[in-house]
Amino acid sequence: MTAVIYPDSMIGIIGGDANSKLLALAAKRLGFRVGILTDTLDSPAAGVADVTEMGALNSVTNLQKLAQFCDAMTYQYENIDTSVLDQLNAVNLPQGTDILAITQDRQLEKVFFESHNLNIAPYATIVDINDVYDAVASIGYPCVLKPIQKGYGKQFQHIIYGEADIAGSEKYLTSGTYILESWVPYESELTIMVAKDADKNLAYMPVVENVFVDQELFETIVPARIKPAVMAEVQRIAELVGNALDYVGVFGIEFFLTASDTLYVKRLVPGPHTSGNIFNEATNVSQYELHLRTLCHWPLPKIKLISPAVSVTIPKRLITDTFTQVLIKPDWHFYYYLDNAQNDNDRAGHVTILTTDTRRTLEQIYDTEIWNQPPKKG
Repeated sequence: MTAVIYPDSMIGIIGGDANSKLLALAAKRLGFRVGILTDTLDSPAAGVADVTEMGALNSVTNLQKLAQFCDAMTYQYENIDTSVLDQLNAVNLPQGTDILAITQDRQLEKVFFESHNLNIAPYATIVDINDVYDAVASIGYPCVLKPIQKGYGKQFQHIIYGEADIAGSEKYLTSGTYILESWVPYESELTIMVAKDADKNLAYMPVVENVFVDQELFETIVPARIKPAVMAEVQRIAELVGNALDYVGVFGIEFFLTASDTLYVKRLVPGPHTSGNIFNEATNVSQYELHLRTLCHWPLPKIKLISPAVSVTIPKRLITDTFTQVLIKPDWHFYYYLDNAQNDNDRAGHVTILTTDTRRTLEQIYDTEIWNQPPKKG
């Protein structure tokens, strides 16, 4: 039987980003001490940690330095090398590494979904330009060329709208094997967050609706505005995937939803996700407390939606613009990460609004003239 970890124990967090800070704050509220491994001194989580180790996250030495103080470890960094984690000796890492092995490799992730008969966008494996010419015959246009390894970033991705674009895609084929994926004409994007404990119990958070702009999360709405049949299918898939994964902790599943209510599984999220930050106010328990409960072998509560809500991201360029709203919107819940964001579009905070009228709340957000209404999707 897994040993219970009690308050005053230390939880080690690998990664120092904004979500790591929110996880650390949740741990402190529950009475835990917190250790952080971060590669940036002024990272958001470093300011709230009891112990901070500075250095590369993919270093066995650095991880062992942190682990010596910790009763349990958890990763918030999706691109951490699984082979490095596997070298840690006598370290309590309840999440394991299987989910990372799946999520870091687009082909392995798709094979995992296919093995469970889940609907995904048509795709092909690409090694050279000739493979692209061969694949588009069955995949069609538009389609997206992506490196198999997710850590390369969106600058290595390329959209192919027609045959004239294929030749230009050759310059992107510089990072080994790629995936060519059909473009799904979606109407909305959905996410469900799931908690799984060491006894294989599952707890499901409400399904949220997400809006992404330039591949960055812009807005989250809960509950998602979808039909009951779609909701039931999302929950069925969440249960199937949850039972199939060798994992302890909170994870997410993202979906595309088309105009005909067809669901496509988009990806797995190995840990708490930014879209789940809306649950800090919208539900009786946050995704971070659920994650900590699974790591520490505490029982999972029944999750209840307290109120519908809308959450919108605050990029660095808009921080000062939101200060007036802090003074005139006392019912809005503002979060500022005070991190080392370099790019004006980097996420530097978010605001969550509890509501009884989602449409009206969205109008209020855009009426501030701070956030531009996102473009239509699909």
